[in-house]
Amino acid sequence: MKSIKTYTALTIMAMVFCTSLIFAQANNKNEVPANVQAAFTAKYPNAQVKDWEAVNEQFTAKAKEAGHKYFATFDKNGNWVNTVTKYNWPGHLSPPVKEAFKKSEYSGWHIYAINIVESPAGQVYQVMVDDANHKINANHQELFTVNHTIEFKQDGNQVKQNIIN
Repeated sequence: MKSIKTYTALTIMAMVFCTSLIFAQANNKNEVPANVQAAFTAKYPNAQVKDWEAVNEQFTAKAKEAGHKYFATFDKNGNWVNTVTKYNWPGHLSPPVKEAFKKSEYSGWHIYAINIVESPAGQVYQVMVDDANHKINANHQELFTVNHTIEFKQDGNQVKQNIIN
């Protein structure tokens, strides 16, 4: 009887130990290096960080500053990679981008989201549009709606377009 209690106690202790190792590894995976945190604070001194995410040796802070939410990404050495700010309103487009969009083949399409991507290479506007073709089948599913992402440089030059499914 005593050996069964001892075996059970050792088994429980081993399980607790293994579980704590797994959680420790998960936490270490998302730890943000001090140099990355310092680089973020230097670039965005008034920002409030909600969360950090680590992917492929890059660290992305989900942050908020002056009422704007954005995602700032830094590499493992603390170098700024880019910052993405998401908007649901076309009023955030620069005048040259608005004008270029009005002259594009997508001018009649519905703008449902905008990403402003800032990077060391410059600023790009990603305009997400759909054709507003909201026909519905017998199962109340939308049919034939096409979504695109159109990228413009800050000066209004269209860089590329992608179909989103």
